[in-house]
Amino acid sequence: MSYSMGEIESHCRKAARGAGFSFGEAEEAGQAVRRLSAAGLAGAEALLAYLTAREAGETQDSSCPIKLGCQLVDGASPSLATCHTPMLLLPFLSPLAEAQGTALLLRGAVFEGLATLDGGLHVIHPALQDSDLSLQSATAPNADLVWRATCSRDTYAALDAFCQRTYAPETEASRAKGAGAGNDGNT
Repeated sequence: MSYSMGEIESHCRKAARGAGFSFGEAEEAGQAVRRLSAAGLAGAEALLAYLTAREAGETQDSSCPIKLGCQLVDGASPSLATCHTPMLLLPFLSPLAEAQGTALLLRGAVFEGLATLDGGLHVIHPALQDSDLSLQSATAPNADLVWRATCSRDTYAALDAFCQRTYAPETEASRAKGAGAGNDGNT
């Protein structure tokens, strides 16, 4: 399926919020997926993989790519010893690359990804989980951005399950006060 960048960002932001992230972290997660999608990478799939692992208790906050990314952007130097779904960390490296005036290579035992000066993101070796991550200067080509995000219907639907947690449940009292279309709004 093809979605506008705004749609995919909004949907992923809601999914992150439904998974328990703070409003600010959910906002950053949505923007990260948007930047990954603009680079032609599977950002929505990466977020779903992380949220699913987090829900199953397979991750710790210390390995959260969104929290690590927020810390990096805020000027902290968090430990990158382990990171679940390191591809989600890549978009946070773009401002650092620009500030340092060089492309940055995020390299681990398995994962390799690159953030370029022009905001481009490249995954050289994908991995869902990695250890011993490090950042180093690199040279990189300019990026070609895309204008639509793609993800499968299954991925979108699975993210929607997280989104649903952010909605207020229907009640008889809200319907009595006119919430929803009722029968009058169907014409």
